[in-house]
Amino acid sequence: MSDERTRSKESGEREPVTVMLPTELVSTLRQFCKDYKVMPERVVERALVEYFREGDMSH
Repeated sequence: MSDERTRSKESGEREPVTVMLPTELVSTLRQFCKDYKVMPERVVERALVEYFREGDMSH
């Protein structure tokens, strides 16, 4: 593992991740973020946390 990656984990910073979404979902996400004045990154992050919190880690 590189020193940069190790430092990033140790300092609590998150590594950027690219998520590919269907066009229709992107449109819905944009409208949701506009309506609720939140950043798309935050919405996706929260959705993933909830998705993996369901208990069944086999998905």
